[in-house]
This record gives sequence, C-alpha cells and structure tokens, in this order.
Amino acid sequence: MPQFVSTFSAIFWGVLVLSILITAHEAGHYFAARLCKSRVTEFFIGMPSRHKWSWRSKKHGTEFGVTPILLGGYTRICGMTPLNQANYASALELVQTHGSISVQDAAEQLGCSEEDAYSIFETLVDWASIEPEYSCKEGEKPDTRTIPYAYKTTLRDAALNTKFDDSFDETTQLMQPGTMQPLQVSAEDFLNQEQSNIYLGKTFWARFCMIFAGPVASFVTGALLMVLSLSVIGQDMPVNVPKIGTVVEGSLAQRSGLQAGDTLVAVDNQKVDSFAGFAVLIKDKFDKHESFELTYQREGSSQSVQITPAQNEKALGVHAPMKHVHLSVSEAVGVTWNFTTQIAQVAVKLIIPTQTLNVVSQSSSVVGISVMASQAASSGLGELLLFAAQISLSLAFMNLLPIPPLDGGRILIEIIQGIIRKPISERTQAYISFVGIALFGCLFLLSLKNDILRFL
Repeated sequence: MPQFVSTFSAIFWGVLVLSILITAHEAGHYFAARLCKSRVTEFFIGMPSRHKWSWRSKKHGTEFGVTPILLGGYTRICGMTPLNQANYASALELVQTHGSISVQDAAEQLGCSEEDAYSIFETLVDWASIEPEYSCKEGEKPDTRTIPYAYKTTLRDAALNTKFDDSFDETTQLMQPGTMQPLQVSAEDFLNQEQSNIYLGKTFWARFCMIFAGPVASFVTGALLMVLSLSVIGQDMPVNVPKIGTVVEGSLAQRSGLQAGDTLVAVDNQKVDSFAGFAVLIKDKFDKHESFELTYQREGSSQSVQITPAQNEKALGVHAPMKHVHLSVSEAVGVTWNFTTQIAQVAVKLIIPTQTLNVVSQSSSVVGISVMASQAASSGLGELLLFAAQISLSLAFMNLLPIPPLDGGRILIEIIQGIIRKPISERTQAYISFVGIALFGCLFLLSLKNDILRFL
C-alpha cells in the first residue's frame, strides 16, 4: 500500500505541476498569436488525442480543452505548415462557389491527382478557411483515421471573415458552413486575404514573437513563482552555526550517538566555528576514509567520539539547523537571477558536443520530475512553488535549444528562411524535424535511465 500511495502521489503532483507550467507556456504562444491577429483554432493541455474534453470560445472561436495524454500541450496556430502545392486559390474558390465539393470532383476540375487535391484541402483546413465534410453513407466520421469524402465552406460573416478572425462580426448576416459563398474578389486576392490571417502570412518579427512568447511565458512564470516562494511564503534555510540540526536515519552519525541539538566543538582538536567550516574539515577525512575524533557539547557537558568512515560512506549524515526566513523582494530577485544564469549555462553546455553527455547524465525526465514534485509537495507549499519555479525556468531555456520540435528549432528555421529569403521546403523541414525528434528521444531515454538508477 505505501508503494501505491507514493506512486500515486508522484503521478498526481507531477501531472499537476507540469500541466500548470505547460498551460503558462502555451498561453504565451496563444496570446502572442492573438496579438498578431493570427487564427488559433485549438489550445489544449495534453498531447493530441481523439478523446478530449473541451469548450469553444464564442468570441474567438478557439477550442480550449484537455486530453488524457497529459505529457505536454499545444496551441494550434493556423498556417504553420509550408505550402507544397500551387492550386490553393483555385481549390478555395471551388469550395466557396459550390459550398461543398468532393475530393474526386475537385481533382478533376483542378487537373491534379486526388492525393494532391486532398493535400491542398487539408492545408486550407489547417488555415481554418474550409472544413472537412464526412459522409455517413460512406461510414466516415470525424477522427484522425478517416479521410473526408468532401470539403465545405466554414462559418463566415458578410465580409467573409471566419469566427477565428478579430474582425468577425456576428451581427451581420452569417453564411453557414456548407452553403455557397461566392467571392466578390479574384481567387488570388481572396487567398491573399486568407493568408494574411495565418502564421505564414505574417512578417518575420510577428512569427518570431509567436514562437518566442512561449519560453518568455515560462520564464516569467518561473521568476514570479520563485520570488513568491522566497519572499511571501518564505523558505526553510540552513543557519551557519556549529550545531547539528537533524541526523539522517541509519547514518554513521546516528550510529555514533550524535543527536540533533549537539554543538560541534572540534575535529581532531581543530576548532569548529560554523557548520560550513565543520563540513570542510570532515570532507577530507571521508575522501581518505580516515578516522577522526569529534568533540561536541550536549546539555552543557563536553563529549567526544571516534568516527571511522567505511569505504562506501561518503557523508556523516548530519544537516545544519534550519530557520524559516522571508527574503526581501530584491534578495529574492537576486536569487532568481543567479539560478537563471546557471540554467542558461547548462542549456548552452547541452549543445556543446564535449559537454552534452555530462549535462544529460545529471538531467531528469518527466518521471524524475514527478517524484521530485511529490517530495517538494510533502515539504510544504513554499517548497512546491520553488520546485515549480525551477522547472519553469528550466523549460524556458531548454525550449530555446535549436532542436525541433522545440521552440528554438522553429526559431532557427525562421532565421534561416530570413537569411536565404525563401521558405525551406516541407520535405527539408520534415527531415530536420525527424532528426530533432530522434535526438530528443535519445535525450529523454538517457534522462529516464538516470531517474531509474536514482529513484529505484
């Protein structure tokens, strides 16, 4: 039963902490996209799944929800997939003119294969310009395994704005999905109008903002949580006095008769004036496995004990006294800044080949994060918030690594496209993503191995 309780606790706190932090991260992408007036169709906590719990915003049309695969999250910004066909304007005009058209009929009129027609229509669905239409007679249903029989128009206002556009005016005469919506402009102009509302149609800086906003949101969340934890809630911090605060159960210190509250006096006649100084004095003894005499005071009487570290013992098993303190806001900001610089240095080392394995060997996967979240929660709200802050700050910098599918990988692609002044082909991006995902998977497995060795 205790093992079940600890496992459930790790899963609960791990899911809770990661879900909150991922929500904050994805909120950065979402609000940046809305600020840049790009269509956003979905905002979900959890990985994409056929099973989901969601609701739709009446104001912006975005579907918000949760999936059962709580290992991440995503914001579906329209139009992030590179264009790979040439008949988008004509295909969109066909749908608008007919209201609904089958893939077969569209392929005949466009003079292309059904496969190409399907690819074009799926791109336009990704733009939220049209919708798939499923045939009940053909046994089709809206899931990821069924290819739609046809495609139809989407809900638009009198000016042909969709429900995902800021300019959508529901007070006008609305044109319902599947109805004919003849164009008042040329097909190319209408396509350009649609493209201006999606990711690909935005400027470089707008696209950069939409991607970079995720790590920024994680950073801001982590910084606020850390300052809140250190200044408002407070933390138990070690006091550097020559006294034992706690003794580890089953440790060498406990076997030697040491107790919490004992005042440390000397190590082999070398005076101890602080806990940090005591730690320095005995470190060399443990490194060399040398015996030493520890003098201490208990209830006013001086006592001494001979301590002999075993070959497998690396620590005495005592901790300094703790005191609950509230840092000032400026002190908390300073601690946050120091931690941030350390995380940034680790992130940089991770992409240096000679340092990568060393950094990965000290990393944790989602399993380790869950266990540590449970341990932090058992120590109180302050420790849990501090732990969440550290994870959020780590996510901010790790997400900026130039590895797809991380945000840094997408930023790298945008920078390259800006330099060469043309989009990278879908196939090339797919290859880059495949390599990135493979590398990401290897890093995850190595981190998981660390957790297994550390906690099991």
